[in-house]
Order: sequence, then structure tokens, then C-alpha cells
Amino acid sequence: MQRVLFPLLMIGLAFLPACQSSETAKKTDDTSIESRVVDPVTITKTACKGEAHTKTQPTVDDEKANAAIADSQTSASKSASIKTASRKAHEDLDATLWMQTSAEYYATCRQAYRLAEKQLATAIDTPTWSADVAQQAELSGHQSEKNDLPTAVILDIDETVLDNSPYQARRIHEDGSFTPETWKTWVEEATASPVPGVKEFLQVAKNSGVDVFFVTNRENAVEHATRRNLENLQLVEPDSVDRILSKRERDEWTSDKATRRAHIAKRYRILLLVGDDLNDFISIGENPTSQARRDLAFEHADMWGVKWIQLPNPNYGGWERSVYQWNDSAEDHVKLQEKYDALNDAKE
Repeated sequence: MQRVLFPLLMIGLAFLPACQSSETAKKTDDTSIESRVVDPVTITKTACKGEAHTKTQPTVDDEKANAAIADSQTSASKSASIKTASRKAHEDLDATLWMQTSAEYYATCRQAYRLAEKQLATAIDTPTWSADVAQQAELSGHQSEKNDLPTAVILDIDETVLDNSPYQARRIHEDGSFTPETWKTWVEEATASPVPGVKEFLQVAKNSGVDVFFVTNRENAVEHATRRNLENLQLVEPDSVDRILSKRERDEWTSDKATRRAHIAKRYRILLLVGDDLNDFISIGENPTSQARRDLAFEHADMWGVKWIQLPNPNYGGWERSVYQWNDSAEDHVKLQEKYDALNDAKE
């Protein structure tokens, strides 16, 4: 009897490590979907508790597991750059998302233009009213021939009339920044959408007999594309009056918009200025600091929401350029460091 039991005992001991190894592996593999990867043709079952090695076809569950793993690997591949980047992201990501997805962006723009509609009625009925600082000085306190001028409103274009956030989205996806070449390509597509509220405001101005002019720092070389975009949106009608005043359209028309406002003020009483940048309202001088820009805004506090209507633009503008000292040619990492240094974390 001992001669029979001893060989059987040895066989059992031989199988025991394999069984334990298999059970341990199973416990480990159960924590991951990869534990269910199977050979596409056959699987090999490890003999345990006296079972022999056999080969079987994969089950439906096995095939589903393989499909799930394939999807998981594809998804992981797509998000690899995000995972490895940790908290690093394109600096315009949140600002662009806010403009494209938030209810608050829509509400802010709509609110601004509704205020503009309200102020327009008051401006029309007030002969000494002007939104242009220089013209206001001529009108205030006495009657002038300028009081009888036809009326006009002046609007900036980018982020005031046209929403260019898709251009920003492209730069984010490509992990790039603004370049004149990519901007020109975008402008010539002439596919920008209207900023919320602008259509309604322009219709009110038209119905009130108020002329509309667009003063933009887009280059004169792309004015044809700008006009096409505005006409496609029915924001401007073809006529004999040049209503789009672009940068460098004349030698004296530089990025400072004061000369173009003065050009319009010769023939019109300017009722409102609408824009997204301080330069859309008043001459800011050459390369002002962030503090100087804020001081200028404070100095004209009584104009905001009355004669000057501000639209939001968290992506770019004089506010950003002043942070990195208007050094547009600086390397990206230099500009980024300047922005970090400008942050106030309220620590001593």
C-alpha cells in the first residue's frame, strides 16, 4: 500500500507549486483588464488539482475583453501627451474654452451690447454728447457746428464684432502661438462668427439712423477678406462709404487708433465706442506698463458703461503685451516667465 501511495503523493506535490503559482497570478491579474488578454486562436489551461493541459477556443467574454483592451490602448495613446504633461497645458486653453463653451461669455457679451442699445438712445438725444475725448472737449459747454453733425458709432472688429476663438483653438491643438502667417490664413477664410449681441445692436443703430464704422488693427492687406466676412454675416452692406478703417490704409493710420477716430469725428458726432482693448477707446501712448494702462482706465472711470462699451477678451491684447514689456519677438518661455512673475499670490 505504501508503494502505491508514495508515488501518488510525489505527483501531487509536483502539481502544488503550479497550482499555487496559477492562483497567485490570478489574484494579481484580476486587478487589471490586461489579465483577460487571450490568444486569438487558443488558450492553454494550466493543469491544477489533477487537470490535464487542454486547448479550447476563446469564449465570447474573452473576445469582448480583447476588444475592450484594444479600445483602452487606443484611448491611452490619444491621451498620452496629456498624461505625460501632468499639469502643463497651453496657456490659452482655459480662456478659449471659456469663450467657446461658457454661458457666462455669452451673457457678458449680450449684456454689453444691450447696454450699448440703451445708451445709444440717450446719446442721440443729447447734442453735446460724444464718446471721443477730443470731440467731447469741442462740444461741451457751448453750441458748436459739430452738434449738428450726423451721428455714428465706432466698433473694433476682432473679439468685438467677430469671434476668432477657432483660430485660438487651432493654435492650442498645434501647441503653437500667434504668427502673422497663421493669422492671415484664418482671416482670409472669412468664416469668423459674430460676437453675441452685435447683430442686434447694429440693427438698432441702423433703425435709429446712426452710421456704423469699424476701426480695426487688421492690416489693410486683408481688408477684402474682412469685408467679405462681415458681408457674409450681414453686418455691413456694400455701399460707397468706406466703413472699415484698417491699419496702414493710410500712412498716418498706425496701430494707435486715435488718428482714425479723428478722421471720422470730422464728419460725424461719435455716440459710442465699442471694443475689447483700451486702445479702442483712447490713445495709450507707446508701450505703456500694465499699471499705466490701469491708471488710464481709472482716469476715465465715468466713460465706462456710458459712452465706452467694453467686451471681454481673455486671450490677448494690450493687457497681455504690457506684461511682457511689448517684446513680441521674445521667446515663448521668456514671455511665460514674465507672466508668472506678474502674478500676485497675496503673499508677503
